[in-house]
Amino acid sequence: MISNQTHNQSIAVTEFSLTENHTVQRILVFIKNSLPEFESSFRESNFPIHKEDDISKKLTWFFNDKARSQKLYFQFNEKKGVDFTIYVNPFKLGAPSIFMIEAKRLSKSHYDYVSGETGGIERIRREHEDFGKHLNQGAMIGYIQDENHEYWLNRINKWIEELMNKKTDIVWQEEDKLIAENKLSEFKSIHSRKSKEPITLYHYWIALN
Repeated sequence: MISNQTHNQSIAVTEFSLTENHTVQRILVFIKNSLPEFESSFRESNFPIHKEDDISKKLTWFFNDKARSQKLYFQFNEKKGVDFTIYVNPFKLGAPSIFMIEAKRLSKSHYDYVSGETGGIERIRREHEDFGKHLNQGAMIGYIQDENHEYWLNRINKWIEELMNKKTDIVWQEEDKLIAENKLSEFKSIHSRKSKEPITLYHYWIALN
């Protein structure tokens, strides 16, 4: 159960021989396979937690416990700034992060999965605070607190359509919409950025309502 888990310290690994791309694929598989267990444990534990950052902190601890039990060569590290972000680093001294995870609530009272000051996709596109600037792949996790997957897929793509019809300093296009991606995640999207090459985001949603 999540309530009994603690944040385990890093294990020193002397060599990290996997290529970055291979490792990112392994991270994606790990996220997809691990999230259903987190969802189930979180719901069973009846945590009185509704703040996004508190859920993400629990998720970070859960991922690290799970990765350590599987003897995987990467760890999940939280970074606090304007928003809570999870960066994934290989077990190698001084190694930069090779993946990032942004998590957002999906509820009718929150609209920042896509845009806004703390908008998940928009911050990545703007490279706000160098947000994931050095990466070309990342993930977004949605904590569903109202409705269901179908509702949010339609709602998020509708938000993007609305932005496509507005004059803004960043251009929103059809490619920004979420599409089904059944191999490594539920949905995938590709986004241009201010100065870097496009970034691919993999989307995973869990029901915490």
